[in-house]
Formats: sequence, C-alpha cells, structure tokens
Amino acid sequence: MNSITLAPFQPAPQEARSPVVWIISRQEDLAWFIGSALAGYYAIALMWLGFPLLLIQVVWLFAIDGPHVLATITRTYFDRAERKKLGWLLWMIVPLLMVGPVMSMAGQAPLFFLLAFCWQQVHVVKQHVGFAMIYKSKNRERDAFDRTLDRYFLLASLVVPLGLFLLATHRQLDAFASPIRTGALTAYGVLGLLWLARQIQKLRSGAVMNWPKVALLAVTIPLQWLALGFATRFGPSGILQAAIPLGLFHGLQYHRLMWFHNRNRYTVPGALERNGLAARLVGSVGIYLAVAIGLNFVLGFYIPQILLPYQVIQASLWGISFTHYFLDARIWHVRNDRELAVALRMA
Repeated sequence: MNSITLAPFQPAPQEARSPVVWIISRQEDLAWFIGSALAGYYAIALMWLGFPLLLIQVVWLFAIDGPHVLATITRTYFDRAERKKLGWLLWMIVPLLMVGPVMSMAGQAPLFFLLAFCWQQVHVVKQHVGFAMIYKSKNRERDAFDRTLDRYFLLASLVVPLGLFLLATHRQLDAFASPIRTGALTAYGVLGLLWLARQIQKLRSGAVMNWPKVALLAVTIPLQWLALGFATRFGPSGILQAAIPLGLFHGLQYHRLMWFHNRNRYTVPGALERNGLAARLVGSVGIYLAVAIGLNFVLGFYIPQILLPYQVIQASLWGISFTHYFLDARIWHVRNDRELAVALRMA
C-alpha cells in the first residue's frame, strides 16, 4: 500500500504573518461562536442526570431554537431590499407548512419527523462549516489542500455520527448496518489521522495556526458525537435528546451572528429607505430578542394551537423551520453578496 504524503506546506515569512482575526472579537467569538457549545454539553449532563426533559425542551424551544428560526424574518421578510432579491422564494413557506400535516394525516408521521430531524442536522452542519470557512477567509488561510481537508473532515465529523445514530435506531436498516458502519468508521479514522497529521506538520514547520478555526472544531466535533451517541440509548425517540444540545449551540451561534449582521447592515446611512422595517429593529438587542421571541410565540405556538390538533401542530410547525433552512441556504453566500460581506466585516 502506498503511504499517504501530505502536501508540502510553506509557512509565510515572519514579517508577512498577520495576527489572529476573529469574526467580531476574541472575547465575543469565544463566548458565542465557540464557547456556546458548553450549553449543549450542559444539556447532555442534565439529561444524563435525570433532569426533567420537558423543562429543558421548553427552554430550548421558547428561548433559543424557536426565536432563532423566526429571527430569519428580520433580514428577509422585513427587509425591503431582500424581498426584491428573493422574490417568489419567500412564498415557499406555503407548501413547506403543508408537508408535515399531509404526511401526518396520511399515517406517515414517524417518517416525517425523521426526515425533518435529518434536514435540521444538515442545516446545523452547514452552519458549522460556514463558520469554519469564515475563519479561514478572515485569517487568509488560502492553501487549497487545507481548505479541502478542513471542509471534508468537518463534514465527516458531523455526518458520520448522524449516520451511525440512524443505523442504530432503525431496525429496517439492520441489513446494511454492519458494512456501512465499518466502512464509515474506517474512512473517518483515516481522514481524522490525516487532518491531525496536517496540523502537526504545520506546527512543526512554524506556520501560523488558525486557532479560531481549530477551537471551533475542537468543541463542535465532540459535541456532535456525544449528543448523537447519548441519544442512541433512547432509540428512534432519541431524536429529541440529540436535537436539544445540538440546537442550543446552533441557536446561540445564530442569534449572535444575526445581531452582528443586522447592526452592521441596518445602521449605515440610507438603510431605513433601502431596507425598511428591518432597519427599525436594530435600536437595541432587546428589540431584536423581543421581535424574535414574540414572532415565535405567535406564529410557532398561539396560532397553530387555535387552528390545528396536537400532532398536526407539531408537524405544521416544522414548516416554519423548513422555511428557515431553505432561506438560510440562500442568504449567507458571502461571495455573491458584497453587502453581506461588508456586514460581516469580510470586505
């Protein structure tokens, strides 16, 4: 077997090296984009110790997760310029709201909730990859080999434990479980060793390390494995035990990034005329949170409770989350949106 040879790395001259660059600041990033993973670890510890799951779920849904989903409205439906840019895509909420109720009334509720959970996890994975790529861009980490290795190692680190959870909790997959599990773990082990060897090579060569990116991976990857491993104990219903810790981390990251974006984008001269209502909601973080929490209560709880029976409520509420996933995949492309790049201090 041929040995794996790492691409040569040429460290930048000392005088050309730049200091570490953060998205907001060292303190803010460590607290919100990296340190907020502690909320996920704490939630797992509480569940493991037997703390009432319902109380944790209520805090997650009404204080973090639901408001983070509805916060997307502040820079899409409430933004006059974004409404023109997104056009008909904003109407996708209508069919997405109908998917869950239709599948539930057709007797496919378990399948629907499983698919919803998988889309949620894909959405979370994409956010983590996005943060890693922002740190790479801000710290001018341009090496093509590193870019590919970082992306695929992080993707594998987040997707493989999800796949193992599905294999372990769904008996209909038993026929494929053993070969898939063996192949996935073997490939992931090789990829992980390659990534680790690359970091050691860079350290020994004196290269400037992208510590914000490394710190992000150091808290994100173990949380993914721990949350999904813990959730496996509960079978298919463990979806909730996995979604809570992973969603807490994701939601806290998202709230801070959204507020950072909104403050930078909607407080510049001419923002009120160009962006409309969105520019009126950035007076303080209290206004932002009040809008997000209020929208979550009205659209995610009060109206569905009035109109729909319980199981259909649960299914229909996912339509709001689906809209969030769908729009988020289109509004955070820095390369194609200079105004976004400016708002994130990347231009």
